[in-house]
Amino acid sequence: METITQDNGEIGKELDKTNPEDLLEYIQPFIHLFNKKKFEKLLERCEWDHEIKLTDEVPRELNTKAYTMTLKEKEALNQWLDEQLKARLIVESKSQYTVSCFYISKKDSSL
Repeated sequence: METITQDNGEIGKELDKTNPEDLLEYIQPFIHLFNKKKFEKLLERCEWDHEIKLTDEVPRELNTKAYTMTLKEKEALNQWLDEQLKARLIVESKSQYTVSCFYISKKDSSL
């Protein structure tokens, strides 16, 4: 952890950036925006929701690099997607395009 100088009563104390009390003063009013527990599901559909309608001139395929995945990575991705769909944190897309995804192994070799 880096040492941050902030008037918190203990000059030179190493601050824990995950502890709301140790965040810089100007960030503290926005802590609620980063609370994972408050995000339990997507909001219900409303009049501001929109769909991007593509024209007939869009290419059917995009020439992009495909990242190969191991069976373990595919299984982990599918499990994560199933959990997120079940929890209603994401919804299925109707788009003809997909997004590439890749994993970077952690130090302990987990995904």
